[in-house]
Amino acid sequence: MSDGLGFSLAQLRYFVVSAEVGNMSEAAERLCASQSTVSSAVMRLERQLGVQLLLRHHARGVTLTPSGRHLLREARDLLGRARNLKARGDALAGGAVGRLDVGFLASLAPFLLPGVHRLARQRYADLRLTFHEEPADRLAVLLGEGRCELAVTYDFLAGDARFHALAEVPVHAVLAEDDPLGGSGPVELAALAARPLITPNTPDDIRHAEKLFADAGVPLPRVIGAASVETVRGLVAAGSGFALMHQRGRATTTLDGGRVRTVGIADDLPPASLGVAMMPGLAMSGRGVAFLDVLGSVVPAGPSGPAGPPHPALGRASP
Repeated sequence: MSDGLGFSLAQLRYFVVSAEVGNMSEAAERLCASQSTVSSAVMRLERQLGVQLLLRHHARGVTLTPSGRHLLREARDLLGRARNLKARGDALAGGAVGRLDVGFLASLAPFLLPGVHRLARQRYADLRLTFHEEPADRLAVLLGEGRCELAVTYDFLAGDARFHALAEVPVHAVLAEDDPLGGSGPVELAALAARPLITPNTPDDIRHAEKLFADAGVPLPRVIGAASVETVRGLVAAGSGFALMHQRGRATTTLDGGRVRTVGIADDLPPASLGVAMMPGLAMSGRGVAFLDVLGSVVPAGPSGPAGPPHPALGRASP
């Protein structure tokens, strides 16, 4: 498809250099091109623009026409912006420089994002991370629209995205600190189901809870939805029910002063994989590689348990 311009950056460069040195032969030497190539390129540019840019003087070089003088500054500016664009593209493709938009599953962000942000500042001073804390359905939109290069999430929420696993994280129960259930060790879901389940009120979180109980052959208890992980923990501390989480927070005190504790699940439930999702076919940038380096360092020491071996595709695009 034609862009309608009809001329190239090379033609503009030949015109600018010829005007600056005032001689086609000298311009050709600077441009490492033949005099005929430079002369022909400038003449084609004049035809395509519809104006004469240079006056040719036999044995005395070239001078700018009034039209050429008007257009010279704009040609220089356009070439400068093209060089800036090329430098920007090189930086985006090859190094940990510039802005990187990363999606974070909202229920994961409080556990991992602060550590990622702190470590990224230490390792990559020129990397500017912009985080988007969203539910899983919004993360899929941000990835699909190209507004985020990566999204930190779980495998069961990655949908059609390419997923790189970083760690396996088992599910555990969150109970009020004074709850006698589970005091002697892991608890069965059937025992927990006698009370309400408190969970973030997104469709994905509720579907995941339904699947966990279905896998264990236990009917889903009454569900109380909450807008945030911290509200879930606060309601649990208040004795309103229990929660199931893959994240394991270090703090046991909630914002209102209540206290919670975590208990293992006795049922044989498969762990989830924590990692990053990105669109299939998208080549990972240098900024993305730097982010994975940081995230891989935070996850092993984080609340979700030890990380597994790095995915073989980490740091490069999948074939």
